[in-house]
Amino acid sequence: MKTQSLLISTFAVSLLAGCGGAVTRTEAQWTEDTYKLLETQTEAIQKCYNAELKKNPQLAGTVVVEFHVDNKTGRFKRVKVDKKKTTAGDPVRKCVTSVVQDMKLSPGDVNDGQASFTWEFKANVTEEPAEAPPAS
Repeated sequence: MKTQSLLISTFAVSLLAGCGGAVTRTEAQWTEDTYKLLETQTEAIQKCYNAELKKNPQLAGTVVVEFHVDNKTGRFKRVKVDKKKTTAGDPVRKCVTSVVQDMKLSPGDVNDGQASFTWEFKANVTEEPAEAPPAS
């Protein structure tokens, strides 16, 4: 039996000086809020990966995305794949990027945020247990 898995492996946020929104998040709050928002899109990304996996059953790898969170609007901007750290092919890269670039963290914040997020894609193959020989 083949199962697919999407693992969210690493996440980092840094704050940049800004002066827009009404909320002031700590770095830990930025990390938590952004992580929770990204988690809401796991199903959409998994669906995209599964579609590509049907075309290529060996499809696996990581996608590392970097983005800026605008302080006034909370919108994810300048979303780009870190090509040096990403090993998954173009279809998965494009899927992740298209999902992330439409996201918005609400409310905005006094500070801008800079984030990096890593998804790991792996097709797991698990063997069915062998049947026991009939008792004699």
